[in-house]
Amino acid sequence: MRDNLLPPAEGAGATHPRRPSRRRRVLAFTALCTLVTVLAVTYTMSALAREERADRNAPAVAVASGPGTIDEVRSQPYLAFRSTALGDTYGKLALVTSDDPAGPRTLTDLNCEVTHIAGGRGLCVWADRGVYTRYGVSIFDERFAVLNDLTLGGIPSRTRVSPDGRIGSVTVFVSGHSYAVAGFSTETTLIDLASGDKLANLEDFTVLRDGEAIRAPDFNFWGVTFAAGGERFYATLGTGGRTYLVEGDVRQRQVRVLRENVECPSLSPDGRQLVFKKRTGSGLGPVVWRFHALDLATMTERPLAEARSVDDQAAWLDDRTVAYAVPRDARSATTDTWAVPVDGGGSPRLLVPGAYSPVRVPAP
Repeated sequence: MRDNLLPPAEGAGATHPRRPSRRRRVLAFTALCTLVTVLAVTYTMSALAREERADRNAPAVAVASGPGTIDEVRSQPYLAFRSTALGDTYGKLALVTSDDPAGPRTLTDLNCEVTHIAGGRGLCVWADRGVYTRYGVSIFDERFAVLNDLTLGGIPSRTRVSPDGRIGSVTVFVSGHSYAVAGFSTETTLIDLASGDKLANLEDFTVLRDGEAIRAPDFNFWGVTFAAGGERFYATLGTGGRTYLVEGDVRQRQVRVLRENVECPSLSPDGRQLVFKKRTGSGLGPVVWRFHALDLATMTERPLAEARSVDDQAAWLDDRTVAYAVPRDARSATTDTWAVPVDGGGSPRLLVPGAYSPVRVPAP
């Protein structure tokens, strides 16, 4: 059987071109694969080198210094956040005054993955990275002195303090790495911030839907936000591949389902609205979240002007504006904090560069 299936050449004595041997084809393919691999490795190393140079040459943020700096910031309304600016401030709990959010930041002694402050108490959820990474949460006072430390059993995600400073919540991932990972599991714990004791795991609460108690083995809770007084809260319940807004009662140890497709709610200071993440799109491809505001009196919702997909729990600056963090780019560890009106108008504005987990703290 002929190797060459092309028609014969014209004229007597014509010969057929020979097909390369199998060994030569294998060698050529191997050489091509090697070349592609070398080019890919070269490109990757070059890209990493560019990123390293960019990180090294990134402008340093201004840091306030001098005795009494923290007390000076605390004497007026301020923003607290996790600094994500590359350099020595990365991971530090930092402060800026509300009237100069992009100005020099004052650093505390706390290193946090996520933080929140209210009612004279704060939570700093931390990670002690090493051969074995440990996770925990520190309860601190208005001067950022640590009062208690508790151990956590997973990767930090969300944290909130009730407006009166009595109760806190911490959510961790106990498997998986994000809400976009199938099969993730969370653990949300309520903490007594006076004693440092763990009050409850939300998975132990009774879940009511249309007045009937329901149960499922895949219940997951996250994104707690407290109402005034601390006993009442809102949160996300995930089950069966869907998410629900629930309203909870700490004293009664129960939550009731309110509506579907709500994640990471955040209650306004006046208690009238929630801003939350809503999944949009067809469900194919990456998860896309859009911020929406929910009027609790009418249960009507409206999208905010932030058109990007944002994986964060918004923080209220006042009754008209929320803040949130957005990664600077896909490969950067730096996030910037943005702000947008909740009425659906306006446009997002950069609030604090190199900042994550923002919270506005009023003057004492």
